[in-house]
Amino acid sequence: MMHEPLRYAHEEGHTDVCYSSDGSKFITCGADGDIRIWSTEESEDPIHNCIGEWALSVRQKGNNLYVTTGSNDIQILIYPQGERNGVLNRFVAPINHIAISKNSEHIALAGEDMEVKLIDLESDEKKVTIFDGLTGPCLSTALNSKFLAASSGDGKLRIWNIERKELVKEIDCFPKTNSFANAKSMCRIDFEPVEGKFLAYPDKETVILLTTSDWSQYATLTCSEITAHFSIVEFSPCGNYLLATTLQGDFVVFNVNTKSVDGTSKHPNSAPVYTEGQLGIMSYSINKQSTISPEEGFTDNGVDFGDIQFEDDDDEDGENVISVEKLKKEVMGDVESELNFDIRSSAAPSPRPKTPEIPLQAPFMPSSTPEHLNPRYLCWNEVGVIRSYGSLTDEDSGKSIEIEFHDSSFHNSMMLQNYQDYIMGSVSKAALAVANANQIYVIPLSATSKEWMLKVEDSPEEIVLIAASDNLVCFGTNNYLVRVCSIFGTQRGVVSIPGPLVSMSSHQNSLLIAYHAGGIRKGDQCISIKLIKFNGLRLESQEINSALGPESTLVWLGFTDSGTPAMMNSLGMLSLYLQNSNAWVPFCDTSKHLKSPSDGFFVTAVIESYQTLMGIKCRGSVYPSFTPRPTVCELPLEPPFAEPSTEKTQLEVNLFAWSNLQIKDVNKKFTETGLKTFALACRNNLDQRALELMEIIANPQLLNLSTKYAVKLNKKLLAEKLMEMAAKIMNEEDEFSNSFLEMSAVTPPMRAPPRKLTLSSVKRTVNKPKQMPKEVSTPEVSQEESILSPALISASTEGSVTSEEPKNPFLKNLKKEESQPTNPLSLTNKFAGVDYMDAKENKAKNGESAEKRKQPESEGDKQREKQRKLDRFMFTKRT
Repeated sequence: MMHEPLRYAHEEGHTDVCYSSDGSKFITCGADGDIRIWSTEESEDPIHNCIGEWALSVRQKGNNLYVTTGSNDIQILIYPQGERNGVLNRFVAPINHIAISKNSEHIALAGEDMEVKLIDLESDEKKVTIFDGLTGPCLSTALNSKFLAASSGDGKLRIWNIERKELVKEIDCFPKTNSFANAKSMCRIDFEPVEGKFLAYPDKETVILLTTSDWSQYATLTCSEITAHFSIVEFSPCGNYLLATTLQGDFVVFNVNTKSVDGTSKHPNSAPVYTEGQLGIMSYSINKQSTISPEEGFTDNGVDFGDIQFEDDDDEDGENVISVEKLKKEVMGDVESELNFDIRSSAAPSPRPKTPEIPLQAPFMPSSTPEHLNPRYLCWNEVGVIRSYGSLTDEDSGKSIEIEFHDSSFHNSMMLQNYQDYIMGSVSKAALAVANANQIYVIPLSATSKEWMLKVEDSPEEIVLIAASDNLVCFGTNNYLVRVCSIFGTQRGVVSIPGPLVSMSSHQNSLLIAYHAGGIRKGDQCISIKLIKFNGLRLESQEINSALGPESTLVWLGFTDSGTPAMMNSLGMLSLYLQNSNAWVPFCDTSKHLKSPSDGFFVTAVIESYQTLMGIKCRGSVYPSFTPRPTVCELPLEPPFAEPSTEKTQLEVNLFAWSNLQIKDVNKKFTETGLKTFALACRNNLDQRALELMEIIANPQLLNLSTKYAVKLNKKLLAEKLMEMAAKIMNEEDEFSNSFLEMSAVTPPMRAPPRKLTLSSVKRTVNKPKQMPKEVSTPEVSQEESILSPALISASTEGSVTSEEPKNPFLKNLKKEESQPTNPLSLTNKFAGVDYMDAKENKAKNGESAEKRKQPESEGDKQREKQRKLDRFMFTKRT
């Protein structure tokens, strides 16, 4: 028997399950009061409906589901929609079990009130027939067209004739109990479904088969590998096999015709079924030839031979009759024995079972939910959430799209009427994009009134994927093309992808595309990934393949906040593509952070700078619920090293992650963790491991600290080796720097061509305070060292130059004093004070219109000298 992983179905407690009549779905109910209709395909989410506080049993008949609830009634639900369709009946006590008959329109109910109720579904008033006489709660019931059987808490199995309403058989075979809740054994019984000729019930370590014709014992089925008591028995739809389960979760398949064991499966934890709320599926292949009963070996072709008498010539030949057949036998022997071939050898060989075809993974949008859900998430990322309301198939329902931003200060929430049936969405800090199969609609967030639309004109071409980033808006089509536009609608390019598209994501000027590079190989999807970077109107492409696990699919594709490509498979492993190493590295196993194998993790963002994975833990599903609002949680980005619970592994995980991820402010933590790892090896007397660690890290600062620590621990040999290693690293760094300088000297950097020197006859003077003329002699420069040509040097420059110093190209550029206003009160500027201007200019500048005071002629030169000093008064800096 092949077991599939358990999935969360209901809360812990009593759980019931049944198959639909066509075998395409199975229905469960549990202690949480929920009804879930599951598909045999794992990719589809179950249909969910809550009917009460708890539910004990569920069965399907026709287009209805019948469920017993905590309100002591029988709820009717429409199959397969799961919507309520009324109440069949109400009783004074809970109903523990429901049984239906395939050959009649009856439903049997096992009540806690020590009664078995039979309801006729064909009658308009739903007539109820009560079978009593039990002295304990009824645990289980079964029926066919003629008989009704029930197991009760008083330890007895009772069988009634439905038509005569009389008890025909009573057997003491079950353990006693006072209520269904306290019963250890379910005591489930079952009639053979085809003809109803057998009744099976568990009896300790055996399963008993009774013939319904005379209620004699047909067979006692046992299994030598099973020692626990059987609790549940049920026939296969063909009636040739019987499945029995024990109190320890063991399964046994019996062949009814041969009365033998066909297969067994033992529970590793010896846990009973129907108690933990988990859902599991087992597959068991049955040989078709073994389903043929001995009575079916001869096939009647339906030919009516009438009164024709067949004679045996060999026995009735007279003595005087010459028989040709006798002569042949005497001479040639028995020829018929050679012609009687074995039936199996003459039959055509059984065809080889066809290998099941695994379809290629369909295109999907990262961080979105499937289209059949209503309402659903179109996108959930680090910027915001896009929700879609309304069913696309229902024209009367109101359809809308809501966009909610995590940071309300960045942008307010938006609401769009979904008249165009948009089914895809993506949002970034620059744009909001939604699309259907024929067109894409984009709203730039910096200018919401500048929205634009782009349609796909070719009828066979349909949009299957879209992606928006801060600089790009991209959409992929079913003809393997990806079209790239700018935020405001400029088409920047188109790229052809060599395979069907699977998923797509964008970040700034980079685009990540997943596509099928080949067919299915041994259950593995052959998915490759292409990384495209846009630089203006040019693009660069890189093929990086993918990191899918065995028989897994791609469930998320995107970038981290630092621009590192990332992906997650259906096994829950998140991997990052380190572009420096050109390899996918697993950094988080989300399944280790979930409580049940049926739970899932819905990724919303990867924050590489803070070493966290953002997402939603989904209980019993891979997609988040809509109400109540799910809570986003954080998981650490830690590579799955072996023995993760040890201190040594935790330190090694941090060293590896901090060395390969782009994390902020990690240098101090890295040095501290490296020293802790070194100290741990030293404390365990693993000097070679400690030395090897320092050689791997090769950090001079860490080498210095580790050397001091080794000296402190009195490990002289280790300290000496560390010092030698530090010297070796320093020598290598010096050699590298010298080789770099030599390379730079051999290939000098490109310089701009020198400006052409021109001599002007106009003398430009700097507006400086008037001082005595100062002679500045030009330094004598030899002809070899001068960078100026002798022809460009005028003879007039050989002498002294007054009021202007020549510019030396080897000196630092002096700031022009005339462009900087001087502060007259400055203590650091040597030109501080009042500029040397004529008194007339000062008066004109300051708007002085007063006339000079007339001086007596007798004082003459003395007064004029005083007036000149007052007019040219200035502040000077003390020396």
